[in-house]
Amino acid sequence: MRKVPLLRWDQIDQMVTSEELPRLIQTEAMLETDVQGTCTCAVQVKDNSMQPLFSEGEIIFVNPDLPGEPGHYVVVESEDGRPEGVPLRQVKDIGGQAILHPLNRRYEDLPVTKDRRIWGRVVRLRKNL
Repeated sequence: MRKVPLLRWDQIDQMVTSEELPRLIQTEAMLETDVQGTCTCAVQVKDNSMQPLFSEGEIIFVNPDLPGEPGHYVVVESEDGRPEGVPLRQVKDIGGQAILHPLNRRYEDLPVTKDRRIWGRVVRLRKNL
C-alpha cells in the first residue's frame, strides 16, 4: 500500500505534464491505495456526466502513464484550458475517430483533438456506500 494525493481538478495538469512528481502541490488529502503508477493521483468526480457509473463526489484514481484506448474511462484536458472544464469521459472509436463519450445522455460526445488530449486513464473508482 502507498499514499497518493487527492487533488483538485485544477491541479491535474501539474501531475500529468511534469517530468517528475511535483513536490509543491497542495493536496486535499493523501489516500492509501494499491494502485500503481508514479504520477497516479485521485480526484473527486465533479458532475453527473458519467452517471450511473460515476456519481458526483465519488473518488477516482487516475494514472497518467497509461494510454486511453477505446472502452477506457479517461480524464481529458479541456479544450479552452480551464481546469473546471476538464471532463471525465469514456473513449469510443466511431469510424476511426476517437470520441469522448459521456454516459449521461444529457451531455454531448466530444472529439479527441490536439487541444483536448487525454491526461490519464481512470484505474479505480472508490464508491461511497
